[in-house]
Amino acid sequence: MMNKQNGWRIAAAVLAGLAGGRGPLPDWQQLRAALGIPLRTEESAPKPAPGSTAVYVLDVGQGDAVLICQNGAYCLIDTGPAEAEDALLYDLHALDVESLDYLVLTHPHADHTGNARAVLSDFPVKQLLLPLWEPGADDTADWPRRLAECAAENGTELIAAESGDRYPLGGGTLMILQGGSGDAASVNDISLCTMFTAGDFRFLDTGDAEEAAEQRLLDTYGPALHAVLYKAGHHGSYTSNSAAFLQAVKPAAVAVSCGLDNDYGHPHRAALENFAAVGAEVYRTDQEGSLTFLWQNNTLSVETTADACAPAA
Repeated sequence: MMNKQNGWRIAAAVLAGLAGGRGPLPDWQQLRAALGIPLRTEESAPKPAPGSTAVYVLDVGQGDAVLICQNGAYCLIDTGPAEAEDALLYDLHALDVESLDYLVLTHPHADHTGNARAVLSDFPVKQLLLPLWEPGADDTADWPRRLAECAAENGTELIAAESGDRYPLGGGTLMILQGGSGDAASVNDISLCTMFTAGDFRFLDTGDAEEAAEQRLLDTYGPALHAVLYKAGHHGSYTSNSAAFLQAVKPAAVAVSCGLDNDYGHPHRAALENFAAVGAEVYRTDQEGSLTFLWQNNTLSVETTADACAPAA
C-alpha cells in the first residue's frame, strides 16, 4: 500500500532544500502558499457518481471545513480560520461547487467561522444554519461581524436550527441532532451536531461538542448515533471523543481536522486510543492534507492529498 505521507514529505523536502535545508518541514497550508496552488488539485479528486455521496474534509489548518456532496447538492459545514480563505475558496471552486444548499456554522469560534462572509459573498447560499445561542456575560466568542447583514445582502435565509430539524440534500437528509443549549457549560457545547444520511451512508459531525454534549446525544439517541464516517469532535481533543460516545458511534473511519504541530496537541492520545478501541481507521489533515471520502456501491473509499501527490508505485 502506498505510504500516505510520501507526497507531503517529497514536496516538503524539495522546498526545504530550496530554502537551504533550514527550519522545520512546512505544513500543507505553507506548501500551498509557497507553490501558489493547492498541492492536490481538487480537479483530480474523486467525484461522486449519481446516487453516491462524497464528503470532503478540506485542509484549512487548525480549523474545520467539511463539504458534503450528494446528487449535485452541496452543504458546507464550517469555514475554517480566516488565514485559510484563499485555499478554501479555491477548493470549493475546483470541486465545481456553484452554489450551496446549506452553510452550517456549528458554533461561534473563529476557526470554524473565519471565512463565513467570504463564502456567502462568493457563492449563492440558500440557507445559513446557526445554533440557538445567546452570549452570556463571560462569553468572549461571537459570530463574524455583520454576518446576518451579509447573509441578507446575498439573499441567504438565516435559520436558527433546532434539534430534530431535517433538511433535504440531494437524495439524502441532513438532521440536526442537537442545537444550542442555554445550560451548556461552554460555547463548544452549543455546537450544532448533525447527521447526514443517504441510503446506508451516515456521516456524523459534532463540531467542537465536548463530553457533556456527547452525553446528551447518548442519552437521546443511544445506538442510533452509529455512523460510517465521523469527524472527530473538537479536532481530536481529549475533552471530546469519549469512549462511551465512540462505542455508540462505532465509525468505520474518523477524520481529524487539525493543523500540523498545533499548539493544542490535537489530536490527543486519549482520543486516538478511543478511535482505535472501536476499530476505526483514522485520517488526519495535518499529516495527509485534504481528505476525500466517497461512498458508492455501499463501500467507503478514501483519497488524501498525500495519496494524490505521491509518485506512482
